[in-house]
Amino acid sequence: MTTRTGTSFEERVGQVLVEAGFITNDQLGQARTYGQENGGSLLDNLMTLGIVARETLVTVLSFQLRIPIFDLKNQDVDSDAVRLVPEEFAREHQILPVSFESDGSLRVATLMPNDFQLSTQLSSMTGKQTKFALALSGDLDELIDRTYARVSVQQAPQPEPMLEPQLGSVMDVVSTPRSSASAIMGPNIAGLPAAQAVEMVTLQAVKRRASDVHLVPSSDSAKVLFRVDGVLTEIVVIPITLHESMVSRVKVLAEMDISETRRPQDGSFTMAFNEKSVDFRVSSIGTTWGEMMVIRVLDRSGGVLSLEEAGLEDMALHQWRQLLSMPYGMLLVSGPTGSGKTTTLYGSVMELTKDRGNIMTVEDPVEYRMEDLNQIEVNRGAGIDFAAGLRSIVRLDPDVILVGEVRDTETAKVAVDAALTGHLVLASIHANDASSSIVRLLDLGIERYLAATAVAGSLAQRLVRKTCPHCKIPTELTAMEAMAYEAEMQESAGKFMLGRGCNFCEGNGYIGRVGVFEVMAISDPIRKLIAAGSSGQELRAQALSDGMFPLRRSGMLK
Repeated sequence: MTTRTGTSFEERVGQVLVEAGFITNDQLGQARTYGQENGGSLLDNLMTLGIVARETLVTVLSFQLRIPIFDLKNQDVDSDAVRLVPEEFAREHQILPVSFESDGSLRVATLMPNDFQLSTQLSSMTGKQTKFALALSGDLDELIDRTYARVSVQQAPQPEPMLEPQLGSVMDVVSTPRSSASAIMGPNIAGLPAAQAVEMVTLQAVKRRASDVHLVPSSDSAKVLFRVDGVLTEIVVIPITLHESMVSRVKVLAEMDISETRRPQDGSFTMAFNEKSVDFRVSSIGTTWGEMMVIRVLDRSGGVLSLEEAGLEDMALHQWRQLLSMPYGMLLVSGPTGSGKTTTLYGSVMELTKDRGNIMTVEDPVEYRMEDLNQIEVNRGAGIDFAAGLRSIVRLDPDVILVGEVRDTETAKVAVDAALTGHLVLASIHANDASSSIVRLLDLGIERYLAATAVAGSLAQRLVRKTCPHCKIPTELTAMEAMAYEAEMQESAGKFMLGRGCNFCEGNGYIGRVGVFEVMAISDPIRKLIAAGSSGQELRAQALSDGMFPLRRSGMLK
């Protein structure tokens, strides 16, 4: 019913525009076709295609139909107004409370401002008169998601979730219903029991697409911080007593020793939010002010990204696929922690599952459980580390081997031996660029002649933030930026897109991240340099002369 009402209203506005002579029937049909192919509302598409000016549309809505508009990108959303309406109701009916009028009534953004039955429901629910405004300039559903991910909703306390232990060290926490679990952290978190506070923090980390949650103590309080799109942001300050209780609660879930607060500990647990299961990796260590904890969020609901979705494109994608097609050899994926190496490795092996037979992995932990792979998880308590797992894998007739990380000499030697004995080995390694990964392998004790023979190629990557598509505008580079661009790209700098900041990106101008890559295929000249013990700079210079597209240039094109 919601969709029919919204569609009929937009069509009504479209017909008014036709009757008033602002657009033709053909142009209205063009906007409909564009919407079927690209999504978006009919009125937004009319503006996107340049068929009707925003000022014209506002005039028609305001004066002829007497309907105010709400700019989803730029107008402020009042958190107190949002708290009056439960998230599920807002999502189901495609509405967003945005402000209070001077007479105390509630202003609500919607795609169906002529739905009087909905207006009556809202008035009964909130105890306030409801006034609708037509939502324009963006995706209302997306803004509902983002707004409720940062605004606390008033609701009754819910019972503590029940715990169901699973096999191994992972526990599944069955959360409260979504309507109760959708409360966002606010000033009331200090009064919650530790179990509910932990559930609230982890849920909001998932909703805000955070990669890490930091619980950091100070002298008399503690901070909860989220790392979103690579940027660490303070979310809330909590009492030190609640911090200690939350740390103990997480330790229980992750099967860590709650009595030990000084030495480093690691663990993991799983929480279920409705039908979505999210894994969390936990690390803790004692600091001068108390125990600090970092929780890595592993939300696998989106599945494994393809190489194209990860950001590989054009020449780098072509080169990497050529390397993946080799029958044997070692392929290294390098970059700092959190740069997306595991995502690239999984995207790579997914391209090999159809025709490469037995693909085996050893990981710590297994981040994506996949039917077509035979995966082994590191379990040091059972004597299975990377090196031991690799030695076992080699005896199991593998065609392709994925090593989660080469971090010690023994693992490096077993991986190189596997690459030299007819296996394709993909492994991640910590290095700054593609050429440095070879140097890092030598630093781990691999002989130069073995590295020159075994390694077939290396990929380096970083994650960079993407400009918000909702508020990006063309901009000129500064003189220094233009000089850097022209020196790297050997061409004049044109216009670039800059995010001004809007409701969708929370004012920072960025949404999401994408990978930038460089791929170095090991040519004969590079092999000779490796065997001769050349430096990383010399290897890089040769790779560039061979045609490698460097990270810096890839980033400038993104």
